[in-house]
Amino acid sequence: MLNNQLKLYKVLTYILLPIGYFFGIIDVMFFMSALANPATLIFVFVIACLVIYTLTSYKFYSQGILKEQILKAKLKDWIKVNAYVSLFLCSLFFLNSISILISSNATLYKFIDDLISQQPNFPKEATPALILSILKIVASFLFITSAVALLHIRITLKLVKENGHLFEKQ
Repeated sequence: MLNNQLKLYKVLTYILLPIGYFFGIIDVMFFMSALANPATLIFVFVIACLVIYTLTSYKFYSQGILKEQILKAKLKDWIKVNAYVSLFLCSLFFLNSISILISSNATLYKFIDDLISQQPNFPKEATPALILSILKIVASFLFITSAVALLHIRITLKLVKENGHLFEKQ
């Protein structure tokens, strides 16, 4: 059973790495715009937690699980803290993506029309049909991303607990 769990964890880890890098690039761009609007910095920090979680859990997997090297106790703290924030973020992604994917097109078109009517300078090239298709693509991506991340976080926290001997004593 543990061997199958490690195989699944390996697959999820390698799926999550490019997603983490993608969110890292997005986060840098958001950070630049957040400097002009400090209220959006919280979103930047939450996304950064997902990126940090991805990288620290990969280090735990590659150096701790595979090579059985002793890791610093701080790494365990970084994994846990960022895992809990990522759990929150991915839960929101999951719920939002499901609500979009199960909503009828009529409901979504109404939402899109309301959004467009509130934006006086909205580009005419962006038709409601185009926005709907982009919305569904993004929702599908976030659904898959959040499902992978939520499962990965669950397994990571379990492995960190089971492999406490891989971390230095504090």
